[in-house]
Amino acid sequence: MIKECFKNRDFRVLWGAGGMTGIARAMEFLALSLYALQELGLPYLVTIIFAARMLPMSLLGIIIGTISERISPLLLIKIIYSLSNIFTATSVILVITNNFNVYFAFTLAFINGITWVVDLAVRRRVLAENIKKNLLSSSLAMETLSNNATRLIGPLCAGSLYAFAGLSGIFCLQLLMYFIALGLIFRFKDNTNNKKFLNSSNKIVSNIKEHWAHGLLAEILKTSKNAYSLIRLRFVLITTLIFNVFGFPLVSLIPVLGREKLMLSEFNIGILASSEGLGALIGALLIGNISPQRYLSLIFITGVGGFFFGMYMFSYSPSLLIAFISLTCGGIFLSGFSTMQGALVYQASTTSRGNNFGILVTCIGTAPLGLINLSWIITLIPVDQTLRINVYLGLICLIATGFYFLIRKS
Repeated sequence: MIKECFKNRDFRVLWGAGGMTGIARAMEFLALSLYALQELGLPYLVTIIFAARMLPMSLLGIIIGTISERISPLLLIKIIYSLSNIFTATSVILVITNNFNVYFAFTLAFINGITWVVDLAVRRRVLAENIKKNLLSSSLAMETLSNNATRLIGPLCAGSLYAFAGLSGIFCLQLLMYFIALGLIFRFKDNTNNKKFLNSSNKIVSNIKEHWAHGLLAEILKTSKNAYSLIRLRFVLITTLIFNVFGFPLVSLIPVLGREKLMLSEFNIGILASSEGLGALIGALLIGNISPQRYLSLIFITGVGGFFFGMYMFSYSPSLLIAFISLTCGGIFLSGFSTMQGALVYQASTTSRGNNFGILVTCIGTAPLGLINLSWIITLIPVDQTLRINVYLGLICLIATGFYFLIRKS
């Protein structure tokens, strides 16, 4: 199945672009975390910077998904990727001239968070539309594999570069990743749904003027209502909300726990931060080879529960090795959640897939709520106890959701 996916040139190009932006994001997250911990000495800023990265999802997820139904998705991707290139290049200059500060760190995280929204809501949808339906779960597994591999590669590169070259080295490599991603998107030719946008530049401009903003709010509200009426889609969205409020924010505590409890060096923190990505990479490879079309929902919700269990074990880890194993196990389960998430939304959506993927991204964008919650809890109690409290709350909500949908289904 995996070989069949990579025989498709369109898949290879889109997959490669996602891989480049994923590495850049993972590097930037650890770099800004180490900047807050080492240079500013403010652990709570780690979660706030991470919240700034996630904020575009909650603010712009539905809007970007809806806009991608109205103008060329490729045009939208090119614009946002170019924006990330500009701001990352600016960050390189600011670091070299010793003018980089926490305010620009927030700005950089927010801008590259918009790129993340486009990757999830637009590029992933374009990928799904350019692959054979029987390869859907395998292709999305490879998409998840790429995302997970970047969370393995990015922290390792960032941890090493920070120790030897500082922020400037990390941002230079990050800029290269974004530049390659933009080049790949310019090579991609979508011949399925966007012919009407490719006739001429004047045609694109006229389409934007006529359709981009007209009735945008009404369409967003209508799409949200339709999404809620589909029980399978509602199941995915509610579970995604639970994970991103109580589960995903815990990833931001990995470098904090590594520094404060395990007393790790920058390089070892990079190794620890890569472990969750390693586990997710292993899980995505398994799913990609099996292509389990009949068990999407089961793998989806089991993945969330397994991730919570891995993070719970991580909170008790006495050493780097045990912490690495715990996070790797959690990452294996997380790959099931990440892979099935896109596949379930695609299958549950008969129309307005761009809008529904936008709603999904908005649900993912609720993570800042959990991150803000963590940022004040961590100032009151130790980081390991903060982590366990979130796990308990997440599992309670997940079990309640599972029972609710089992009753509705029966």
